Amino acid sequence: MAFSLFSVVSLTVIYRLTINFPELPYTAELKNLESEEFLVNSKHIAHEIQHLVKDLEGRHTARVVDFKYHKIIGSLVYVDLYAEKESPRVSDVLLSAIKSGKIGNLTVSDEGFELHVVRDSSTACAATEFTCLDKTCIPADQRCDGRRDCPDGSDEHKDHGKCKQHQPIIHQTEKIVFAQKHGSIHLSASIDNSVKDSQIAWSKDSVLLGVGSLTLAEDGRVTVYKKGDKHHLHIQNATDSDDGTYKMIIQGMNVEADFEVRITSDHLANESDECPSGERACKSGHCLPVSQFCDRRVQCPDGDDEENCSEVQCKSNEFRCESTNVCVPTVVVCDGWKDCHDGSDEKVIFGAWKGVEKLAPTHARPTNPIIIMSKSTQCVKTAQNPNSVFTDPATVGLTKCAPRLLNVSMDCAVRFLVS
Repeated sequence: MAFSLFSVVSLTVIYRLTINFPELPYTAELKNLESEEFLVNSKHIAHEIQHLVKDLEGRHTARVVDFKYHKIIGSLVYVDLYAEKESPRVSDVLLSAIKSGKIGNLTVSDEGFELHVVRDSSTACAATEFTCLDKTCIPADQRCDGRRDCPDGSDEHKDHGKCKQHQPIIHQTEKIVFAQKHGSIHLSASIDNSVKDSQIAWSKDSVLLGVGSLTLAEDGRVTVYKKGDKHHLHIQNATDSDDGTYKMIIQGMNVEADFEVRITSDHLANESDECPSGERACKSGHCLPVSQFCDRRVQCPDGDDEENCSEVQCKSNEFRCESTNVCVPTVVVCDGWKDCHDGSDEKVIFGAWKGVEKLAPTHARPTNPIIIMSKSTQCVKTAQNPNSVFTDPATVGLTKCAPRLLNVSMDCAVRFLVS
């Protein structure tokens, strides 16, 4: 059963398991949440545990949290089994399987086995809702709107509602992500410290894919997890149906970010014999996963991972980065954050834009400016008049001196170009 973005996810009991899989070969790759070895083994183990409890009442979702090695008993796997409510039947089924030595087709041992029950005392609200102190749910956009929408008024509290505090910001690693068919899709973002107690939800087409580190998607190719300070969504074996817009939502805060995924016609690069399995060599000799070739991100030192790739077509509301085959939304141009790897979205390029005054921040706009950017290496003296026209025909930009002379702060705030 798929979860709607507007539904309540009420998996509030966690059976925290430590299971010994003596026949599972342990390697360092099992510590890498993005490695093929981790993904394949964790999905297999989670699937077998979920199958074990499938006939029990309620919904159960298993997630592998970690792999560790014990020098005497071997490979240990740490698993969280989420349930809607606590039931002694769950513990009975798990203990019976451990004693039998098998969970599905996997061999297990009772050595090192642990089971702990963790209860979540909070009442769940949907990802698009705010949870009041009395556990009532209201639309998230009603938080801190100056009106008491919670029965107890806690949506307007400084502490619980986090009103008059810094609004959280989602820092996306990439806003537009390209992936080859049969390759992998990887979305990630970090969030500032103001949302320590808030859950993160991922969705596509109003269907929840995951909340926190719990994957809810029925599609076994999808995994959500947190690593360090970053939240991740990973999809294996990409298909055309994966193309589209994905949302990352800070639950209850009315803050979200869109990721656009585009499936390209490029074929997965061939592996190199001299590299580890699943990887290909750059000209420099460095090895990268084959899915990172033609993903519109330069990662080889010489940039050859993005050579001979199908040309991307930028939309009318997108900006093409200078040195890479990548498009970024025009709204991120000159926002003080480098979205292009070469930083070209934070530069002013002569003749590249026409009639885009709206891209300049309002606070940075001179009154009725008519500016042709100088291509000389020196600033035109008359630039001290905001209405001056720069006509110098030489070669490299006025990018650094124009803002100073026009008394604006951002290096690339001056976007009032005519040519």
